[in-house]
Amino acid sequence: MQCNQRSSTLWTAEAPAKINLFFEVLGQRDDGFHNIVSIALPIQLFDTLAFELTDTPGIPFKCVGNKDIPLDETNLAVRAVKLLQQRYHVPYGASLTLTKRIPSQSGLGGGSSDAAAALRLACRAWNLDVPEPELMTLASELGSDCPLFFFDGPTIGTGRGEQIQPLSDTVLSGRAALWFVLLKPPEGLSTPAVYAECMPIHDGQFRQSDDLIKAIETGNVHAIGQHLFNRLEHPAQKLWTRFGEFKPFLLSLGCLAVQMSGSGTAFFGMCENEEHAREVFESLCRKAAPEHKPFLVRSCCGH
Repeated sequence: MQCNQRSSTLWTAEAPAKINLFFEVLGQRDDGFHNIVSIALPIQLFDTLAFELTDTPGIPFKCVGNKDIPLDETNLAVRAVKLLQQRYHVPYGASLTLTKRIPSQSGLGGGSSDAAAALRLACRAWNLDVPEPELMTLASELGSDCPLFFFDGPTIGTGRGEQIQPLSDTVLSGRAALWFVLLKPPEGLSTPAVYAECMPIHDGQFRQSDDLIKAIETGNVHAIGQHLFNRLEHPAQKLWTRFGEFKPFLLSLGCLAVQMSGSGTAFFGMCENEEHAREVFESLCRKAAPEHKPFLVRSCCGH
């Protein structure tokens, strides 16, 4: 995630979406959260957050592109800036403008990514010397997904998702990116509702991520597709009657493998390469219902 200074008072950042290549739920914790193992991959579908310095301590916020985004302190980007402001006693404020492209209630992490971008922008614009690990700890207070957006490549998250380690992506950054098509139906799912339906749902064993990690490290798209897994698909299917329509549809267009991301409701279809992805995307645009949102995306490469 890059922060760019546009003027002496204005900074901007591109906040990427993510998809979950692997998601296993290990059990509920005493604090009400769930222990998980998640492999997340940032993708090139971005919100844009603009941060303009102000002399007064308020944090006015507006959103372009999605009228359903909350504009008050329930918005994660606003909460992120206020948290940093209060924690480090910053006397200034900022005007935030979010250009929203990542669909809400999709499992693509848009709100968490916006919050991570807000933390980084505030640190730069307010000239705060906050070490990255400390900033990631603040991010984990905002949401379990937020810390993963401090990395530009694939990560594995444990605990409730906030304990993040980067995966080796030498092949992905040095060779070819991974290509996907996304489909976001109009319906949304509440993440707490999906988790509430989540336990117990195991078939006798927890899935392991080792084979998927090896596939990511080698860049083998077919092997990656074979080892995709998302435990949250089962409860999502219980809550959403149309769940079963989308995997067969995307597979019929030629995707190598299809999976729901996170708690849904977006699905991603894995493609062989850029040419294949563009062919599938053209078919998707022709055949998807008008109320569905299709996207053509590639993975973000780590630095």
